[in-house]
Amino acid sequence: MRRLFSSLLKVEGAIAVAAYAVTCGLLLADVAARELASQSIWGAQKLAVFGAIIAGILGLSIAVGNNAHLRASFADRILPWHWVDRVGDLVSALLFAGLCWYAIVFVSESLTFRDRAEVINIPLWPIQLVFPYAFGTAALRHFVFFLMPDVKPVPAGEG
Repeated sequence: MRRLFSSLLKVEGAIAVAAYAVTCGLLLADVAARELASQSIWGAQKLAVFGAIIAGILGLSIAVGNNAHLRASFADRILPWHWVDRVGDLVSALLFAGLCWYAIVFVSESLTFRDRAEVINIPLWPIQLVFPYAFGTAALRHFVFFLMPDVKPVPAGEG
């Protein structure tokens, strides 16, 4: 399981880096085109926004996979640490599973209604797929961490 999650993190990281690189490249090219040719690149800003959304939401899945996300610590002194951590993983798994469900409904409705991006006129649902993916993998990871706490990475700064 650890190897699967490690491979998944590498793929997610590569996609996030590529999405940010495309975002930066598009924005730099658009600014250069406006400054040098007084003409912007058609759709560059919209595509850059989509790239930033993809990279950003993948960051959620990457943070969960690295156990580097923000964690409420208010109950740490009241309850034993391992118990709070495991219950937190279960609650997080349930919350992310619910978000995944609603993201699937959202993407499904976008597909049904044939929603398209303004300006560049492309379907939105392929870009929106990153939401159910990220929420679903975050739910899966938290559920596995709940069932097998030894698979969970040591939090950054605490190892």
